[in-house]
Amino acid sequence: MTLNLQQQAQRRMRRALYILSGTVVLLVAALVVVAFTGGGSTTAAPDSKASESAGPSATPTARPDGGGYVAPAETVKLPDGTAKAGNLPVQFPHTPEGAAAMAVASVRNAWSLDPVQVRAGILAYSSAQYRDQMAAVAEDGAKGNRQYAHISPDTGPLPAGATLVAWPIGVKYTAVSGNTVDVLVLLRVTHAAKQGAEQVTTLVVSPGRAVWEGGDWKGTPTNSGQPLPDPVDIGTASFNADKWKAIQEGDRL
Repeated sequence: MTLNLQQQAQRRMRRALYILSGTVVLLVAALVVVAFTGGGSTTAAPDSKASESAGPSATPTARPDGGGYVAPAETVKLPDGTAKAGNLPVQFPHTPEGAAAMAVASVRNAWSLDPVQVRAGILAYSSAQYRDQMAAVAEDGAKGNRQYAHISPDTGPLPAGATLVAWPIGVKYTAVSGNTVDVLVLLRVTHAAKQGAEQVTTLVVSPGRAVWEGGDWKGTPTNSGQPLPDPVDIGTASFNADKWKAIQEGDRL
């Protein structure tokens, strides 16, 4: 299960970006087009033909694993939301695990090719003070996701077989206070540009801060100087060494 990973060259964005817990504020494109330092996500691309276009000066990031599958040392069954906003779960418990569950739901939804779905996630999961300005650029977020997946054109009807799916596989969370929790979500992101195109998987670490607001957890901007761990795959010794908790969903890790 170990991926031979390469990290995309890290860049600083030319404009201020906010990262919600998984929901990219201002532009989802900022998350998915590049891996950038300072309050962004860290992305590692697999060693495949697709990695040639992942960005200039790609360098290895994965520590040598040297073994077969290693079972996760820690697992967590995150709580479900008790209500829905459209098809998205909301109303998570007022606990650190509830905050992490919101972050996982948010980041999963952010990796969408549908601007309507991206906007729905922003409305469901972002803090009220940022919600409107972020929702206004949801279309740009979906466009950025298409660019990340090498889907052409980056607007209009999707080519047959074009896919982009995010699978959260690990989580870390730290309670700052009873109403504030910092969360890191580790994801596998799989995409294909069109029918017959090679399917590519990357690993992403997405940071966020959850605050208790209006009876539910919502996302707010993260610290722009926050250091992020390198992405690692589930089923490796590095996953356990880095203290990731594997996310259990139903009967699946």
